[in-house]
Amino acid sequence: MHTSYSPKGRRPSVVPYVFITRDEDLAALYDQFSSSRLPRLAIDVEGENNLHRYGIHVSLIQFFDGARAYLIDVLALKNSARLAPLLVQAPWTLVWFDAMSDLLAIRHGLGLRPSPILDLAVASRMLGKEGGLHALTPRSESASTKSRFQRANWMRRPLPPSMLDYAIADVTSLLPLADSLAKELEEKGLVSEFNARNLAVQESDKSWDPFSNYTRVPGFKRLRPKGKRQARILWYARELYAKKRDLPSGNVASKEELRLMVDRGLHTQDAIARFLNKNRKRNFIDPTQFGLCLREAERMIENG
Repeated sequence: MHTSYSPKGRRPSVVPYVFITRDEDLAALYDQFSSSRLPRLAIDVEGENNLHRYGIHVSLIQFFDGARAYLIDVLALKNSARLAPLLVQAPWTLVWFDAMSDLLAIRHGLGLRPSPILDLAVASRMLGKEGGLHALTPRSESASTKSRFQRANWMRRPLPPSMLDYAIADVTSLLPLADSLAKELEEKGLVSEFNARNLAVQESDKSWDPFSNYTRVPGFKRLRPKGKRQARILWYARELYAKKRDLPSGNVASKEELRLMVDRGLHTQDAIARFLNKNRKRNFIDPTQFGLCLREAERMIENG
């Protein structure tokens, strides 16, 4: 199996790992897992959620079989549909912690619906355990370090060794934790309830629709009808502009700035661009392009 990614001077990982960048290696990985008759695989996903680029993207998928980690560089694949045998109706259970956001990213970014899954966060909440995976498993990094990696740009290449180590550490503790939580659920007679809640996570139809969130403009419900319509137009235009420029929506205009533009009656592309560009040092708004987005936003609203 192709293991081309091995930075010089990289300190050894907690566990051995394979870095996969080629489509043909996905079939080999599936055959390897199948021949080993694995009942379960720990899994986690790293990606982008409107922080460094526009939209939701899957960058890296991590597996751990109990002995070795497998990191799949999704950005390097030519056909991400080849991931389907590993993720969809797989012959093993995919053991996740707090799967909902990852499932949404995979469904939106890759068009796949992973199954069967085992979401340990569901069990953790049912058992009254506070905190996330960091609080439930022994980890060396601090909470601030964890936050830094969560906000890191996972779309960059090559990924530095520290980010690879973090990605691997996210899956190595899942299988022992699954055993521990399963024992507690059984002792407390909660297995049936857990199975129902876990299935609900797997079958959730939650989708990502940034245009539906225009009511998040501060004080939207208190606006008059004219103000609500303008807030909606500005929200749509922001999303359209962000997508065209591949920018996080908040880098185009914050929710607070959208509300201020409504309050000040800013409607024209030039007035909006002047307002948004006043204190900027980068990502300057192009008035002509934003004007096109405004008109497209109006058409979208008029057409329902």
